[in-house]
Amino acid sequence: MLCRSCRSLLEPVGAACPCCGEPGSDDTCIRCAIAPPPFTRARACFLYRDDDASSRLLLRWKYGGDHVVGASLATLLAEHRAPHAECYDVIVPVPLHATRLAERGFNQAAILARAVARGSEHVAVDLLRRGARNATQAALGRGARAENVRHAFVVRPRISLSGRSVLLVDDVVTTGETVRACSAALRDAGARRVDVWSLARTPRRPWSAPARVAAAARSMRDPS
Repeated sequence: MLCRSCRSLLEPVGAACPCCGEPGSDDTCIRCAIAPPPFTRARACFLYRDDDASSRLLLRWKYGGDHVVGASLATLLAEHRAPHAECYDVIVPVPLHATRLAERGFNQAAILARAVARGSEHVAVDLLRRGARNATQAALGRGARAENVRHAFVVRPRISLSGRSVLLVDDVVTTGETVRACSAALRDAGARRVDVWSLARTPRRPWSAPARVAAAARSMRDPS
């Protein structure tokens, strides 16, 4: 278990979009207002920041294979989910490509999915598959991330989710493109509702004045 001191270093998400869970405001964000995601709601336990306790713990688990830390983080996610009443027909982890799974030896999202499952809920580790090994999302911007995972996820053949509710689980949500792509695949297979739970969520990145000027210039050159 994480000690009280370590837990105190993990920053709560705080105010967030009630739909996609992007930190910053309790109001629906502009992106969700214009183009609602294929999932209904996304939640996270704490903020993920580079070079603080959140990133150090997650990297130690994912790439260092520290399963004591992993078990503690999984327990933390289960505790955060416990007060929420929703139950789901199936819980699905965001999958790793087979080669990356072989390299790492475990899928952290699958461990989290099993941790948050309640007695009557079924965890379907192999229901959702990654059809191609894509570039690592961490090095990409929002637009590149969306393109990188477009059509990357498929539901196992001959599986119908017609009318079923699904909880999708991942470790970190950054721009949300991966969980959007996974949710779209689940909805295409007939899922009535998809919600998302993750351990961590990256905070909204500040948009600098130069970036706003550059974006406005691009918009003027290409209104589409």
